[in-house]
Amino acid sequence: MYKGSKKIARKMKRHGMFKVKNPDAHCIKEAKKYLHRTQHSLDPRKHKSIVCIICDRFIIGTETIHYLSKNNIIGHKRRLSVESYEVYYDTKLKPEVRSQYMINDGDLKHLLLSPRSRNSSKGYTTCSCCFGGMQPNMTNKQSPPKFAIANGFVIGSFPQELKLRTSNGNTEKRIIEEHQITDLLKAMMAPVRPYGSIFAYTGGAQKSIRGNYQFFEMDQNRIGGVIHQLNRSGFGEHIYCVLCGRMTPDQKRIVRERSKVDTQLFIDIMTWFVEQSGHPGFSNTAIPKKCPQPVFIEDRESSNNTDYPYDKAVESMYEGGTYYFSTAQDPSESTSVYGSSERFALAMFQRSAPTLLAYGGNYANVNDVPIENILPFAFPFGIGGPKMKRRTQVSLELCIQLYLRLSLKQFMEGPTILVLNHIYNRQMSYVSGVMTCRSIVNGVSLGDRLSRLTTEDLQMVTNKNTEHLNENTKGLLKAICTSCKAMGHTDEAAKYARRCCFAMLDHYGLNSLFLTTTPDDECNFRVRLYAKPEEWVSTLSPPIHFVWISMQIFKILKNLHGDPKLFHIIYFEQQCKLFTT
Repeated sequence: MYKGSKKIARKMKRHGMFKVKNPDAHCIKEAKKYLHRTQHSLDPRKHKSIVCIICDRFIIGTETIHYLSKNNIIGHKRRLSVESYEVYYDTKLKPEVRSQYMINDGDLKHLLLSPRSRNSSKGYTTCSCCFGGMQPNMTNKQSPPKFAIANGFVIGSFPQELKLRTSNGNTEKRIIEEHQITDLLKAMMAPVRPYGSIFAYTGGAQKSIRGNYQFFEMDQNRIGGVIHQLNRSGFGEHIYCVLCGRMTPDQKRIVRERSKVDTQLFIDIMTWFVEQSGHPGFSNTAIPKKCPQPVFIEDRESSNNTDYPYDKAVESMYEGGTYYFSTAQDPSESTSVYGSSERFALAMFQRSAPTLLAYGGNYANVNDVPIENILPFAFPFGIGGPKMKRRTQVSLELCIQLYLRLSLKQFMEGPTILVLNHIYNRQMSYVSGVMTCRSIVNGVSLGDRLSRLTTEDLQMVTNKNTEHLNENTKGLLKAICTSCKAMGHTDEAAKYARRCCFAMLDHYGLNSLFLTTTPDDECNFRVRLYAKPEEWVSTLSPPIHFVWISMQIFKILKNLHGDPKLFHIIYFEQQCKLFTT
């Protein structure tokens, strides 16, 4: 940020836009202005994230913060009211949903607004997009701003308190803690499971327990055959936990406990989804009487798979998990997600965007199965999905971008981000697709082949079979080469980045200084800042915290390293780590 601000300041000074005596001081002042705007006005050690009142999205980085007064918001009540939402969708919002989008103001309680937005003497914080759609000359419009909550983005969060009816007809309350809803429970609750999942845990002596969650496509028929064979072998359930690798006895016990499912909790949550949430994915679901438990398959403990515990405090700690999709579903640079250039060309001819899954997973098509059914805890009331009809149209790509900026906690979780990012990458690879064709194919020019094609020939094109096409259409498809933009995490993108880096080195020469920093998310208060958008979070006073740790590192390194050059290099690296926290 500092380098960019300095460059902008010099550019503006060169064009005579303003005069700055000291560009460095001005840039530091501008950087602090953006970094300190989350602070409390009276207590600078307290911070709170900035959320737009209209769309419930975070306002981050150097984005401009606008303010809307109470009277300005009331002037748009026809566009943002609960009544207009219910009339357009011909539905009645659940009281739990309404309460989650209600701010503590009697004049604004009937509007769909974000309660996590900050209110000051200037007004309620608003992003640039919503501020542009909330101008006084737009009060007579019927449709709300593009990303407004009232524009079909009423999603809600899973309630922490469930009101359930007993067999006697009475109502009892149950408090659900966040740690009780595990990733295994979420995977079991989904009414549609278009992908398989592996929950793997690793450990060992002097190591903490870490999770590795792998998502992959699966053929339901083959999976069913495998499960049938296991059942014939004497296993009665359909969920399996295989313990392998070296672990301490306590770590194996912890993994067993994490893999178990609370039967009563499973039934209570399923009852809420079926009877109270109104989620369409659970409309025809029967409430189970018992919850299936995983079957543990493991070898006998021996010296080859069991470690002797050395540090129980470290070994019993669970560090969390990382989430991955199988690389088999990554879009390729030449065929996107379709497996071949012919199928990619057919998809572009038909203008059919890719499904949720790669080719071969047509049993769960994104056009047929809503994402709300795949991620029920992300969309607990079954509304607000990307395919939902909206008064102001929003594309699928923009919907996913909006979800990942919302202040709702369920969109900050690994599985939700993984699935949404997977869908987004597939869509973007299709959008960037390009077809090229040779000018002459088998002695026939491209113009002659195109002149012979009819509308009926293109309508006969399908993704599954090309044998019924005539020779003219087949010849054209074989001559077509397809390409698309590589996704950022793929090997093709890394190859392109290396090529650009080598080109820059060839043009400008070798770097005189190469500096890298590694932020530590566990020590960064910004993680708490965005994970708790409705609360004020505090941090240690920066001067005391930084100076004290710097002095300790300076003393330790000075005693350990006698070489002055080596000492200064290591000290510089430690300072960089402190700055990033």
